[in-house]
This record gives sequence, structure tokens and C-alpha cells, in this order.
Amino acid sequence: MRSEVVTKKIRIAAWAMLIAQAGIILTGGIVRLTGSGLGCSDWPKCTPDSLVATSEMGIHGAIEFGNRLLAVALAILGVCIALMLWKGRKQRPDLFWLNIGLLAIVPVQAVVGGITVWTKLNPWVVAGHFLPSAVAVGVAAYFVRRTHDTGVRLDAKAPTPLPTLGWIILGLTAIIVVFGVLTTGAGPHSGSTISTRNNLDNIWITRLHAAPVWLLVVTTVSALVIARKKAQTAMVAPLTVLLVVEIAQAIIGYVQYFLGVPELLVALHMVGLSAAIAASVAVLDSAYPRSTDVHTDRSVSVVS
Repeated sequence: MRSEVVTKKIRIAAWAMLIAQAGIILTGGIVRLTGSGLGCSDWPKCTPDSLVATSEMGIHGAIEFGNRLLAVALAILGVCIALMLWKGRKQRPDLFWLNIGLLAIVPVQAVVGGITVWTKLNPWVVAGHFLPSAVAVGVAAYFVRRTHDTGVRLDAKAPTPLPTLGWIILGLTAIIVVFGVLTTGAGPHSGSTISTRNNLDNIWITRLHAAPVWLLVVTTVSALVIARKKAQTAMVAPLTVLLVVEIAQAIIGYVQYFLGVPELLVALHMVGLSAAIAASVAVLDSAYPRSTDVHTDRSVSVVS
């Protein structure tokens, strides 16, 4: 499947996958922020007696069941994309298997989500439920980028030290995500009035969460300056986007902390998190350019 066969429908579907993966993070956050984590008291059924939420369960049941339905929609979307890519899977195995990987995350998320319900939203299990979603956003962002080239990596890459800085940026983003999850587990929004917290010191874990953020900002600014100096236009755009997202996230993070983590700002912070993950992946990927020439021979260098 060369670039011209990666149709507009496939590209739209790839974007839909990225948006849906980010949506899962947001709706999961809404479940927690509204205290709806146990809106469905059981899993895989919503209750022992009902597969779906009922009117008697109120708004909390509707919110939690809606989050579960989005996971089903993700699975359906993944299957549809797999069918769209099936004919060209030998020519573009990278696209096919990236989508299969995203599809495989769905049942993992479902099972871990069920365990969170069974454990009454244990914060450590909730953390384990979130992290695969963060990974899925990154993979989906990479998948989107792959639909805009032939999948053939060029021999040339961005000049030193840009590729290394790209890896550092992605690594710092991962660290920030982990500390962010731990900070959430120590905070007030547990998802239910009966749920416990992780007993980490809220002030210190928040500081540990903030420290790599500033390292990330410094690294991003450094990479952007170098990319401009070395005329690496392919990296300038994703680095600029990432820097804007980082600044916005830092502002939201500090404001929400000093205002007592109001629900709306927390939700915005989660949207920004998905944007930061996607932008970090784009930065690293842009350091390793791929051909957009549909006549490039895939046997020369193939990204799998």
C-alpha cells in the first residue's frame, strides 16, 4: 500500500482514532471528577442485574456507562480501520500492526477498568488503568503521522543533537505522566466518596510532578532554537506546538493547584495531557524523516 493508496478515509479514520483515544482519557477524568467511578457497581455488567445503566442509577450510572460505551466505540473503530488496511497490509505492515496494537489495548483497558470497580477504585489500580490510555494516545499520534508518508525511513536524520533531544523530550513526557497519575491519586478527586487515596504527601508529589515539567520546557526551547538554527523545518512546527502546550499546561497546573483543583481546570489539564503526549511523539518522529515519494522502493529501508 503506497502513499496514494492510503486514502483520505484512512487518514480521517486515523485522526478519529487519536481523538477517541484522547476522549477516553477525558471521559475517564469526567467519571472521576463527578464522583461517578462506581456509577456502575459491577463489571462487565453495570450491576449484577443489568448490563446497562438504568434510570434508577441516576446521572452517575449514565456517566460511567457512557465511558464504557466509548471503549466499545474504540474497538469498533479499530476493527473498521483493520478492514480498511487489510488489502494493503503487506505493502504497509507498519500501519496495519500499529492499528492492531491500538485495538489490542482496548480489552486490556476493559479488564483493568473492571478491576478498578471490583477494588472500589483503589488509586494504584486506577493508575494502572490510566497509563495504557496514555500509551495509546502516543501510538495513535504516531499512527496518524504514518498515514502521511510511504513508511520508508530516509537515510538522513536530523543533525545532532536533535534526535537525542527528541528522545529526552519523550522520556520527560513519560515521567511527567507517571508523576501526574501519582499526584492525582493523592488528590481529592477519587471518583467515589468511599474510595481511598494513595497516601503520598500531596505537596511533595506535586513538586515532583512539576520539576520534570520545567526540564521539559527547557529541553523543548533548546531543541527549537537548534532546529531553527540548523534549518530543520520539519521539526520546528511540532516543537512549537509542544512548547505552546507545555506553557498552557504549566499555567493550568499551577492555577488549579492554588485554586484547590476545581473540576473544570482538571478536565482542561487532561485534554492538554493528551495534546502533550501527541506533540512529544510528533517531535521525536520528525527527527527521523520518511519519504513521501510514492515511487520510493520499500525494500531500501522499511519502518516496521
